[in-house]
Amino acid sequence: MIRGETVRCTEDYELFECGNISGSEGCYISYSEANKKHLIYFPNCGEWAELREGEFERVNKEGYIPKKNKDFVKKIQRMKLTLVT
Repeated sequence: MIRGETVRCTEDYELFECGNISGSEGCYISYSEANKKHLIYFPNCGEWAELREGEFERVNKEGYIPKKNKDFVKKIQRMKLTLVT
C-alpha cells in the first residue's frame, strides 16, 4: 500500500465516538512492524485506527491517491522526540 491511498474498513471495528466504522473510507498512512498493523486515518470522524491485514481493502486501483489525500498526507509526519533526558 502507498501512503495516501483510499481504503475501506471491511470488519466491524468500534472506533471511539465514531462507532462502528465497517464500510467507512479512510486514508492509508503506514504499516508498523512493531505491532504488525496498518495506520489509517478516517476523516469522517477525525480519528486514527490501527487495522490488521484483512480488516480493510483498497478502494481504487493500486497506487491511485486522490487529491484530498495527497493534500492531507503532505501535512502529517511522524512525531519526533526533541526533549533530551
